[in-house]
Amino acid sequence: MSPDVRKIDPAETRWVDERAIPEGEVDLSVDLAGVAMDNPITTASGTFASGPEIDRFFDVTDLGAIVVKSITPEPREGLPTPRMAETPSGMLNAIGLQNPGIERWLEKDLPWLQGRGAKVVASIAGKTVDDFREVARRLRRQAGVVGIEVNLSCPNVEHRGLVFACSGEQSADVIRAVRREADVPVFAKLTSDVTDVVAIARSVVDAGADGLTLINTLLGMAIDPESGRPRLSNVYGG
Repeated sequence: MSPDVRKIDPAETRWVDERAIPEGEVDLSVDLAGVAMDNPITTASGTFASGPEIDRFFDVTDLGAIVVKSITPEPREGLPTPRMAETPSGMLNAIGLQNPGIERWLEKDLPWLQGRGAKVVASIAGKTVDDFREVARRLRRQAGVVGIEVNLSCPNVEHRGLVFACSGEQSADVIRAVRREADVPVFAKLTSDVTDVVAIARSVVDAGADGLTLINTLLGMAIDPESGRPRLSNVYGG
């Protein structure tokens, strides 16, 4: 049984204050594939959108970097609701890559982040290799963009809808295309929905990825016990 901290004598914890290192004297800076960050704390793509949505809660520049919601060549409305479902062990979501598209993101979202002095890792997504290549090209020489995260958990419409991240060959094709266009470090975001994620990881590193993001969400399904139907419009989510 864990101790009841309310019964601990404050005198017994006085040493914590005496030995604590003063604020500002701890160096948390890290070098991530050549990206200098003040600390190793970043957001997961999709959880904080592009920054303004969380700005009223805390200063985004306190983060080492902000990984924005995945950007596609064209705007996407995403999936119909319900998109989120609470489960006994957490939650599931199926958003469908809703985003304004690269053009609008460059016009509206990036300038806000630049104005705040945030370091941005741009998550990119697409239906084809050319989609990824195009978004990476548009991100060249954009102030504040310090890295690109390649969201490989997207269906490849040129290969019967197989998710890029489920194939080492297709994942490598995307990374090579992005690497040729990018002027910042490239990180490959993988999926756990494979039999050998290590093999996929080796493929993308050999293709030029500077680092890996492990992993995307774990797929699951939540059933409404009263209706007997899935609680997400997409049936399953992560």
